[in-house]
Amino acid sequence: MYPAGHFLLAAVPLTVYTVVRWRHLPSGPMVLLLLVATQLPDVIDKPLAWTFAILPSGRMLAHSLVVSLPVLTIVVLLAVHRGYGQYAAVFSAGYLSHIAGDFYPIVRLGTDYYFFPNLFWPLLSASPDRTPSFAAHSPDSLLSLAVPLIVFGLAISYSLVTVYQRYEQGPAEIPQR
Repeated sequence: MYPAGHFLLAAVPLTVYTVVRWRHLPSGPMVLLLLVATQLPDVIDKPLAWTFAILPSGRMLAHSLVVSLPVLTIVVLLAVHRGYGQYAAVFSAGYLSHIAGDFYPIVRLGTDYYFFPNLFWPLLSASPDRTPSFAAHSPDSLLSLAVPLIVFGLAISYSLVTVYQRYEQGPAEIPQR
C-alpha cells in the first residue's frame, strides 16, 4: 500500500466519525497527527531495511505487533495522564491502520502470506523482503495514484492551513476588570 492509501485508510473513518459525532471536520492538528501516525511504520522500517540494510525486511520492527502494541500502550497511558487521550487514540488508530493495511493479505492467504511472521517478530523469525528497494515498489504509472495523491494533498493543505490559522490568531486576551 502506498503512503496515500495508508493515510486514506485511517482518514476516511476518522472524518466520518467526527462529522457524525460532532458535525464538523477533524481539526488540522488531528489530521496532521494522523498523517504522521499512518506513515511512521514505513518511515522507521523501510530506510533501516532498504537503505542501511540493518533489518532484513521493510515490514519488521515498527510493523511488529509484539513491538508496537507495548509502545502504543505506553504512549496512550502517558497521553491520557497528561490530558491528550483523544490525540493518543487517533495516533494509535492511525498507526495500527497502517499495519492492518500492510498485512491485509493475511485475511485472504492466512499464514501462507510470506510477511506473516513479521507481525510477531521477534517471537518468530522475520521473512526478508523479496524486492528490498524503493525503486522496486514504485507504481507503474502516476495516473494510478492520481485520486489518492489529490486527496492526500488536500488533507495536508487543510491541515497546514488550519494549524496556521490557529497560531496566527495568537493567544486569547485575558479580560481586564
